[in-house]
Amino acid sequence: MLIHPAEARRRFREYATDEITNENLAEGCLLIALGDNPKIEIDVYLAELDDLAMRVQRRCIAGEPPVFRLGHLHAEMFDIDGYAGDENNYYDPRNAYLNDVIDRRRGIPITLAVIFLHVAARLGLNAFGVGLPGHFIVKVQFELNEVYVDPFHGGTTLTMSEIAALFGQMSGGQQRLTSEHLRAWSGRETLLRVLGNLQSMWTRAGDPRKAAAAAERMGELTA
Repeated sequence: MLIHPAEARRRFREYATDEITNENLAEGCLLIALGDNPKIEIDVYLAELDDLAMRVQRRCIAGEPPVFRLGHLHAEMFDIDGYAGDENNYYDPRNAYLNDVIDRRRGIPITLAVIFLHVAARLGLNAFGVGLPGHFIVKVQFELNEVYVDPFHGGTTLTMSEIAALFGQMSGGQQRLTSEHLRAWSGRETLLRVLGNLQSMWTRAGDPRKAAAAAERMGELTA
C-alpha cells in the first residue's frame, strides 16, 4: 500500500509532538524512511523487531541475572541475525533508513543502536543511547554496574579505557572523555542525529531535495 507523501509528513509531525522513548524510537526512524519511500509497511518492520525480542525472551530463564539477557540479545541480534556495521559503504543513505538496515542487516552505529534499544526495551533492560563524536554506542545499566555496547562492531562490549581511546581518535585528540560525554541521550536527540546523518549523506550523494527533507524533519522535532 502506497502512502501519500503528505500523509507521511503528517504522521511524522504527529509523532514528533509526543514523547519519544526507546519503546517508540524505531517507529520514528521508520516514519522518517516512509517520507522518502511510500511503500514501506511500518508495522511489518516493527513486527520483525518484536520477533527478534521474542526470540531473545525465549532464551531467558526465570531467575537468571539481568546481565544474562544482554548476552541473549547479543546472541540473537549479532550471532544469529548477523547485524553489523557497513564498513565498506558507510555513507550509503540506506544505512540511515531503518527499513533498509533491517533488510540488509547492515547499518551505521546509530541505526544499529536503535534496533538494539528497541529490543532491550522489550526485555526490560535499562538501556540508553550514548552519542560520541563520530560514533554512537549503547549504555546498559544494571544494579551494580553499567556495560557499554558497540552495535557497529558486532555488539562488542567496551571498557572505559577503550571508550576513552575511541573518543580521542574521533575527536582528533582535541578532547578528553568526561562523564558528560557518556550521558544517556533522549530519544529526540537520537532521532535528530539520525536525520543529521541522513542530511549529510544525501548532500554527499548530490541529492539536495532529500537533504532538505531531512532538515525539514529536524525542524519538526525541535519546534
